[in-house]
Amino acid sequence: MPWLRPLLLTLELMSLSVITATVFGVVLAFCLSLIPRDRWVCRAAVLFCMIGIVGCIATPLVMHAAAWESTAGKFGWLSLSQTSARTYAGIAGRYTGFVASVWIHSLFGSSLVALATLFGTSRIAPSVIESSRFDGGPIWTWWRVRLPLARNWVVASALATAVLAASEMTVVDLYGVRTIADEFYLFYVVDPSLMSVLMLLVLPCVIGITLISILLFRLCRVLDARLIDQQHRSECENDNRFTREVNLPIRAIAFLFAVGYSSLLFAFPLTGIVIKVGQQTTVEQVAGESVVQVHWSALRTAEVLSRALREFSSEYQTTLVIASMTGVLCVSVAWCLVSLSQVRTWMRPLLDGATLALFLIPGPLIGLVLVRFFTLPIPGFSALYQQTLIPTLLALSVRALPVSYWVLRAAYLGLDSQIKDASQMDFGWASRLWCVERPLLFRSLIIAFVGSAIVSSGDVPASMPVIPPGVATVGTRLFGLLHSGARYQEASLAFWYLLFVVVAAILLVRHRGRRPNGGARW
Repeated sequence: MPWLRPLLLTLELMSLSVITATVFGVVLAFCLSLIPRDRWVCRAAVLFCMIGIVGCIATPLVMHAAAWESTAGKFGWLSLSQTSARTYAGIAGRYTGFVASVWIHSLFGSSLVALATLFGTSRIAPSVIESSRFDGGPIWTWWRVRLPLARNWVVASALATAVLAASEMTVVDLYGVRTIADEFYLFYVVDPSLMSVLMLLVLPCVIGITLISILLFRLCRVLDARLIDQQHRSECENDNRFTREVNLPIRAIAFLFAVGYSSLLFAFPLTGIVIKVGQQTTVEQVAGESVVQVHWSALRTAEVLSRALREFSSEYQTTLVIASMTGVLCVSVAWCLVSLSQVRTWMRPLLDGATLALFLIPGPLIGLVLVRFFTLPIPGFSALYQQTLIPTLLALSVRALPVSYWVLRAAYLGLDSQIKDASQMDFGWASRLWCVERPLLFRSLIIAFVGSAIVSSGDVPASMPVIPPGVATVGTRLFGLLHSGARYQEASLAFWYLLFVVVAAILLVRHRGRRPNGGARW
């Protein structure tokens, strides 16, 4: 059976990524809960960890691959040899193939699990946690009470990690791991068969059915208002009385683990790109033998990075234009849908299931469907496909639209029900959307726009089949450079993109980490 080996590889990648991501993500969230907030060093450490988590999630997987290739890859700065022969030993020497694929997916998934666990455990009513304090200390309370109550968030983030491992092909294609998605991209995307499409969809469909079943099950359950407090979020994250009850050595270990692992998520690979850009390798003759000498120069780093802005200016501009247009399109559609669902409540479960299904569709299949659609013998379709960005925007919106939808859906839950009821009586839908909801949701609309733009800018599998000839984005150009072995160019190309992600992550964490009254949330 030709699909047996790709299926087994996909299942192996999914299982290892999910297990590793869940373990490290939950432990990271637990360690962050043990860090007190009464000293500026601790507050700075928590802020650094949150920026690392958000930055890791906001960075596309192809960018993670570029960063770790510059750090621990065949030509990375950790190898020092700079040769294609992997004769060196150590951790960097084992970063290849299946290990590298699991490593990248696990880091990305652990950031998802950590953020979801933090969010879920912070939404538990303080009265529930206070009651559990009679049975055990803060560590016992977190593992036996708070984590079980937040299990739905943990399961959802773990399933999201499995979806990415099953449907994403940029990382596995780079390292030669022939999963189902990569097998379809290499051999069947031009001339697909029914069997290939079914095999590509089987794992996402299984995960999607699981997610939708959990969603419907939760909607049908009676909600215990004591467990989730929508009006007042839990103050336990900032209550130093709980963290002070933990022994100092345990708090120190939690502090070091949280900072160290958060550095692996984002800071370490970003630093690896900077080191790689400024690295210069020369071969010198010493005692009749060729010796490889590696030097790093800050001046060379500045020169290469400044030259990258000129060399890849068209890629940056194209990415900015396409991402902005996709963000505006997704926010507009998602905003209208969420606003309508506030009045027509029957739409909510349908929209929830539809957005989950859209996010589960593999990128190569999205591009294939749009290629077949725009090559139909209909006047004007050929010109739209070859000369416009409409197919590209539609392909990128498939996964970016769910991001906008869920951000705005969560924002609408935070609106006062009295305001919504009064506006429905005094205004029509269009007037209410623009005059009432727009000022209240302005920041959430900006967050949804930035999130959709970042997701669309790195969706290489969906954009490659439909992007017009001669047009290159940062993601597609980086994908080609990674396969060609141009490590200095790909490092400089990825740096400016990751710098934008860092700035966006800092602004997002600083904005979401403060309450309206000025108090810190994280």
